[in-house]
Amino acid sequence: MSIQETELDYQAGYTRIMLYAEQARAKGWRLTGRQLVGEISQRERAAQIREKSSLPILGQGGRSADWNRGKADGLRELLREQREQL
Repeated sequence: MSIQETELDYQAGYTRIMLYAEQARAKGWRLTGRQLVGEISQRERAAQIREKSSLPILGQGGRSADWNRGKADGLRELLREQREQL
């Protein structure tokens, strides 16, 4: 995977989380800190598994480690924002 593909995957994951967050805010929804931390852990674990796996990524459900890291960083940003609002 090239550096450019890696960056694009990371940005896609991050952007997806931020879009979901905007939609949730518009509807008045909010995740608790515990839910965000749990989701961050899941994304980090998925990234680790993807890195260690020797199997190729097939189909639409398979995402790269960088995509999962982008999502985890987006979730961290949301957690930071929520903590600042308290």
